[in-house]
Amino acid sequence: MPFPRAHAKAIIVGEHSVLYGSPAIAVPLSGLEIEVDCSPTLFESSINTDGFCGRLRDLPKNFAGISLLAGRMLGSHCVNLHFKSSIPQGAGLGSSAASSLAMARSINFALRMGMDEEEILDLCSEAEDAVHGKASGLDLSTCASKTPILFSKGISSPLPPLNAFLLVVYSGEGGRTKSAIKKVSRSPKKKEVIEELCKVCGETEENWGKAEQVGKNMTKAHSLLGQLGLSTPKLDKIVDRCMDAGALGAKLTGSGLGGCAIGLFENEALARKAQRSFSDFASWMEEI
Repeated sequence: MPFPRAHAKAIIVGEHSVLYGSPAIAVPLSGLEIEVDCSPTLFESSINTDGFCGRLRDLPKNFAGISLLAGRMLGSHCVNLHFKSSIPQGAGLGSSAASSLAMARSINFALRMGMDEEEILDLCSEAEDAVHGKASGLDLSTCASKTPILFSKGISSPLPPLNAFLLVVYSGEGGRTKSAIKKVSRSPKKKEVIEELCKVCGETEENWGKAEQVGKNMTKAHSLLGQLGLSTPKLDKIVDRCMDAGALGAKLTGSGLGGCAIGLFENEALARKAQRSFSDFASWMEEI
């Protein structure tokens, strides 16, 4: 039985283009996680999480995924749900997917429901759809994985370690997934840029294991995402600073319009040196 927690994720290549049939590659960020304590109670169900603390039935509309899970899993049971998270919300790191996954695992464990991981993932997929519209499934699959994954046509396959280090830097600007998806759908450059992004994803899959080539493809993907209007001056600045610090490649990660940028480094020493130069931003490092 997994612990009632889940970790964050970072997309190496494939955000947005995955919605148009392209493969995507993403990695788990085990250093950022959310834990949910589910305690049965004789009183009315309550929830304590970032953004809301109170009765479960009073959850605001922007907690649609949590509301769906509670409705499907609790039945007549009353519980207190306490969320403890180190994943910044709206940063493109999969906080909603991780929240759903940790909550479902916790309720399943506390109430001894006997659901297996596949059943939990199916239910969390519905919760993600409630949050984002029709979600690709990439975030949820990566938040549930212990290894890098290749995600293609709704199916996730494990990838070997890249043997490199990823620096994740938060711009301080919250990403806007629905706005970003709408922006891409309306862009006059959508067709040609998505085609190029698909090529980059394919090349990255073929060269997985070669960190230098993966880095070059990340930088190329950032340029293409920028052509769709998804980057911001802060994200561009972070990318440039990663490259100046010796990164093999750097890009925004997640939906864009805010959130995080990532830089790929060939060894831990370079990654830590780069991280020290980002004292003006929140940042995390992960071996991938």
